[in-house]
Amino acid sequence: MRQFRVHSSKFTVLVGQGLLCIALLVAMANIGSASGQTLLSLYDLERGARPAALGGAFTGVADDAYALVYNPAGLAFLERASAHGLVESRFGRAVYGSLVAGGRNLGVGLVFLSVSNIPWRDENNRPVQSGSFDFTQVGLTVAGGISFADLPLGAGLGALQNLAVGLRAKILTMNTLPEGSGAGFSLEPALFYKLNNLGGLGGLRIGIVLENLLGLGVNYGSGHSEDFSMGLRFGASLSPVPGAVIAADIEANGTVHIGGEYRLANAQLARFGVQQLSVRGGVLVSPVLVQASVGFGARIRGGLQFDYTVLTHSELPLTHRVEVAYRFGFQSFLCPLLGKSCPAPEEEIVLPPTEAPELPEEPQPPEEGLPPPPDDPPGDEDCPVDDPTVDCEDDPFWP
Repeated sequence: MRQFRVHSSKFTVLVGQGLLCIALLVAMANIGSASGQTLLSLYDLERGARPAALGGAFTGVADDAYALVYNPAGLAFLERASAHGLVESRFGRAVYGSLVAGGRNLGVGLVFLSVSNIPWRDENNRPVQSGSFDFTQVGLTVAGGISFADLPLGAGLGALQNLAVGLRAKILTMNTLPEGSGAGFSLEPALFYKLNNLGGLGGLRIGIVLENLLGLGVNYGSGHSEDFSMGLRFGASLSPVPGAVIAADIEANGTVHIGGEYRLANAQLARFGVQQLSVRGGVLVSPVLVQASVGFGARIRGGLQFDYTVLTHSELPLTHRVEVAYRFGFQSFLCPLLGKSCPAPEEEIVLPPTEAPELPEEPQPPEEGLPPPPDDPPGDEDCPVDDPTVDCEDDPFWP
């Protein structure tokens, strides 16, 4: 194997080509200003198709497996376990992928970015040696959330039953030349509170995440180190009418995320096996970038879900994101692991209307000019001899 000697003082230049794609991705999602960020990583990107379509305003939504990424405390209230995956090419040089799986109380996720055949150049863009190197960044996330209602004696806590706490552990690894490889770790606590009804306006959800509160930064083989940047993210969502959600997030560095979603389900869609259609839109506003997003989603009866999002940028081409998800029939991945049964609530499906049973035909009035049919046709009935108004001998209708 060819050995590459790199002076530690030129570490940033050495891996600069590899970090370029990371920086571009972060710029597209606009994660704060350069002065407030000490480490560029995949954790700074807006993840998934649906959250990205909402402009990243998902901290106060957290109603699917992406609660793992945006607010782990929201895992405490998930009613159905799901898994989401996507792989896409970025800028023709990088491969980006994500896999997230989460249910009630527990979630795990994996995200990676790989760049191959990076030319090895110095700060003056001159080749250092012939050849190239690869750069890969991998992030592993494990998170859990529990509500106060799940705790012993939680039923007597009143409104606090709707409060949940969560904790997320993040591991980040960088694999490239020995001098540029390293790993880091951080912990992030979170809170989530929900009200199912707010004065007839539907549900209100509020979330707070303390980003990178505890942990170790990335230590590289060259001796260089970078710390995760601490931050605070607050989010809220409201359902003004059934099927609609509006949400907003704000970060401590001033970045604002605003998004909305409308879900449609009716008999016409159910005829074609479509359980739900969703339309989404959002905007991300920061001191250096304004980014708009639009997305669509389709939930198919049987558990499959497809989401598509397009992200705009003032200078870079549009980013198209397609994600496939599967919704399981249980609430938590802990249930099959422990041999327990925890079926998820039935999906809300609007079925096509059934045909009404045929009713007996109403008697039609007699045609004009014809006498009405007799109420009691002639038969073998006995003559009512006790009825003085009936003369059985002279009545021709009696045999």
